[in-house]
Amino acid sequence: MQEEGYDSKGVVTPHASFLALPHEPAAAVANLTALDRDFGAYDDPYGFRHSVDTSTGRVSDFVLALDQGVVATALAQQLRPGLLQRPFRTGGFRARVRPLPTKERFSI
Repeated sequence: MQEEGYDSKGVVTPHASFLALPHEPAAAVANLTALDRDFGAYDDPYGFRHSVDTSTGRVSDFVLALDQGVVATALAQQLRPGLLQRPFRTGGFRARVRPLPTKERFSI
């Protein structure tokens, strides 16, 4: 049975919907709304939980920083297209970052 916004059989991760924003914004928002409404997948104040098993209704106990990083990155890209790519296309990023990974010296 197909429900609005998600396949009713399987495990889904809400952060994947954020990655779909540039391609299908209405469907992505509908999916996120349905995951919260139907399963309580949003954990205020931390963000979306890691995953939802839509066949059992089981929601992960964890809110992962990695997932929230994907969410923040996807939102930044949606709100300001090119914001994250622009520094990599210009020479300034390389000049600023290249000196950072240097050999460390440890002493006691």
